[in-house]
Amino acid sequence: MVNQKDPRVLRTRQLIREAFRDLLRNKGFDAITIKDIAQRATINRATLYAHYEDKYALLEEITEQAFHEMIPEQVLNAREFTGEICRQLILLTHHYIVKFYQICRLDSQSTAVDEKVKKMLQQIIESIFLKGDSLHIADRHHTKIISAMTGSAIYGAAHYWLIVGEKDRTDLLVDIVRPYVMNGLGLYRNCDEYLNDSPTAPLG
Repeated sequence: MVNQKDPRVLRTRQLIREAFRDLLRNKGFDAITIKDIAQRATINRATLYAHYEDKYALLEEITEQAFHEMIPEQVLNAREFTGEICRQLILLTHHYIVKFYQICRLDSQSTAVDEKVKKMLQQIIESIFLKGDSLHIADRHHTKIISAMTGSAIYGAAHYWLIVGEKDRTDLLVDIVRPYVMNGLGLYRNCDEYLNDSPTAPLG
């Protein structure tokens, strides 16, 4: 097993990731082979397999790395899910999709990438909710549900925006999505406060 902290290992993994990114741009994921990656990285296939099980594991790693590198500091340090944080997450997700989904020409693995990004988005939102607890969610499971729904709404809208060819109208995307997300969270907060204040209030 390779030592992940060894500078030589880090350098080799960097070469592999760079080679894979270049191939994604030129060939698309489906056409890439392990031999292609090894040749582009100037290593042998055995060395590549010592670092990555297959090209799918490599795709998963660079998907996660690229997304985290794009997260603004303001979002990482946020303690409340404000309208501005929502705007930044919408733009981040849209930019990521345009850059990674379109430029890298993903086909058969597009669903896997979609799910990976939605999961990371959910984790960011959940972390913000937990730090500030602005929604006063008592149950951690409920926090995960709200975070998943919020992340899915943002990702779904950004993905649709790419499909319909509106990738240059990010201002309009934000104008549509942000009120939907923030109003939804506001309704949840108001409903939760109502139920907490009125334990016998009817649910229907």
